[in-house]
Amino acid sequence: MATEGLVKGQITDESVALMRKRIGYPNPTLRVGVLDEPWNMSATADAIRRYSLCTGDDNPLYTRPDYASNSRWGETIAPPGFEKSMGINCSRTMSDSFEKETRKALRGVQLYYSGGENFYYAPIVEGDRLYKSRWVDKVEVKDSEFAGRSVIVTNGLSLWDEHDQVAVDGVDWFVHAERRKKTSKDKYAKDEPAWYSDEELAEIEAAYDAEFRRGSETLYLEDLEVGQVLPKMVKGPLTITDLINLHMGAGWLVYGNPPYRLAYENRKRLRGFYTRDEYNAWDTLQRVHWNRDLAQEVGVGNTYDIGAVRQLSLSHYCTNFAGDNAWVYRIRFELRRFNYMGDTTWIEGVVTDVRVDDELGPLVDINMTGTNQRGNVNVEGSATILVNSREHGDFRMPKSPELPRYRR
Repeated sequence: MATEGLVKGQITDESVALMRKRIGYPNPTLRVGVLDEPWNMSATADAIRRYSLCTGDDNPLYTRPDYASNSRWGETIAPPGFEKSMGINCSRTMSDSFEKETRKALRGVQLYYSGGENFYYAPIVEGDRLYKSRWVDKVEVKDSEFAGRSVIVTNGLSLWDEHDQVAVDGVDWFVHAERRKKTSKDKYAKDEPAWYSDEELAEIEAAYDAEFRRGSETLYLEDLEVGQVLPKMVKGPLTITDLINLHMGAGWLVYGNPPYRLAYENRKRLRGFYTRDEYNAWDTLQRVHWNRDLAQEVGVGNTYDIGAVRQLSLSHYCTNFAGDNAWVYRIRFELRRFNYMGDTTWIEGVVTDVRVDDELGPLVDINMTGTNQRGNVNVEGSATILVNSREHGDFRMPKSPELPRYRR
């Protein structure tokens, strides 16, 4: 069995209480392994280029330094989301006794990334070295007909540079649910694997051909109005190759999954994150995203994406709409249904507010919805984009907040 060796726990009052004790400290279910270093120790134009291409974005602002040098920014800047590949760990330290007491909080239950909200205060440019802190911010118990008892943990996040200026902060949400096999009562039970006719594939390819990117054209406040429908973007059909590309550009994100001897050393640190494979050897539980047998054994009908896939799809949608002369200040994303391998997501947007802010200047708020080929919404989000105005002048970059309270 692919789950042999898998730690199987239950959500108890005691395990919830242990997670609440971790408020202000790192989440024990999001532990790093033997390599406690970011994928990118510092930003480089080449790292930004690789990340952008590996997430499906060939915008020259991110991939061509010669183009970027002639933009308003004067150099290559990173798209929102690149910060996921950065951040030297400066999370709050714990005593050995406290860490040991609380390390089993919600241990052995399935973990799903369900969304987050990020704020961007300054561009990440070549030479930037970022420091990161993550901590448990809130713990909420939920009961539902389909999932039974689950726990939503809100995690705080902040990244800052060598001058103690915060570049990005926000929160993300993880749902902890007891592992169970898929049943006919599961709300995802009718999600049949994707299959496409030649006509449907032609429709997707036509959407790729017509993908909107504003580029160097300036977006003005006066050209926007509430209710305005924005261009449609397609992402898919999702393949394992797409997932490999994301990891090539952004790294492993939360958990480290190194090879060979390093994998052995990693398993010493993260024993609950490794199970026996079909060869009776140990392999990372991360393969739930590309091993269908394991996905089904933990209660999911098929292999599926990691949450960053849809998060970064919304980021790409925002930067394509905003263009090179605007600033994506805030992105909120909420992951709904599973995004299975083979699924296609159609992203649509609409303007919800157009205004001049006292501090930030002209800006626009948009809502975004991603719908799969079954007609089911699998991601929803919103964003605030700072734009220029013919009447009110240029937007103003947001003021960096104070360093996070919970850090080393």
